[in-house]
Amino acid sequence: MNSSCACCFPLNSTYSSECWILLLSNTFSVLYYLLSHMKLLILGATGKVGAWTARKAIEHGHDVTLHVRDQHRVPEDIRNSHKVKIIEGSLSNEETLSEAIEDQDAILSSLGPNGPFCPRNELANGYRLILKLMRRHNVRRILAMGTISCYDERDSFALSRLLAYSVIFVVARRAQLEIFGIEKVFKEEGQGLDWTLYRVPVLGSSSEDGGMAEAGWVGDGKWNVFLQRRDWANWMVQEAERHQPHVGERDAGPVHTPKVTSMY
Repeated sequence: MNSSCACCFPLNSTYSSECWILLLSNTFSVLYYLLSHMKLLILGATGKVGAWTARKAIEHGHDVTLHVRDQHRVPEDIRNSHKVKIIEGSLSNEETLSEAIEDQDAILSSLGPNGPFCPRNELANGYRLILKLMRRHNVRRILAMGTISCYDERDSFALSRLLAYSVIFVVARRAQLEIFGIEKVFKEEGQGLDWTLYRVPVLGSSSEDGGMAEAGWVGDGKWNVFLQRRDWANWMVQEAERHQPHVGERDAGPVHTPKVTSMY
């Protein structure tokens, strides 16, 4: 008696067509999951923007790792998600940062000065260690926060930016210097990595989700001086999902300092 495979049917069979359609559908579903599913490390998840970034990443089906000083400050709904892994440690703890960075597809950071009298170089030194560990673990992509105090040669003059810079210079000069320190670390030590130092303006806390943010250059006619935190979080996840920067032509390697603003 000849034997036959139970999965083989005549191609002109109706049942066979349904099987092929189901097989192709499942194959495409698996491929889509593999291509779209990411492992994301989120820094700053105890803050409003970091928490919304984590929620949006979970909503999109990504595996999320949080590196925080105190896991009890992470919102309960995020802590309880099966998609989330939490690692406790400081920005100076190489062991915990290394564990958090290993095997990630991208790092999304909303870390910034926590006030006008923030510790000097704490964040800059933390990012220096992060870049070192990214190279060690072959993780290329990182999005990190800057402000409109940082200039880019593609910017144009904007009075609102000049006024904002002047106010920050007077009331929060120490925080401003920390932002400059972060920018310097990326520009001097980010070679070979795919980094975006995005610049945020005045922040709002809209309760509406689903808003859009756009990356561009100061004074390009598209931006305004306000950015909703949820729009910021949405933008970061969408930017990571692009798998490549989306901020225009690069002049010399992966150096990006776009201005991110809400769209109205």
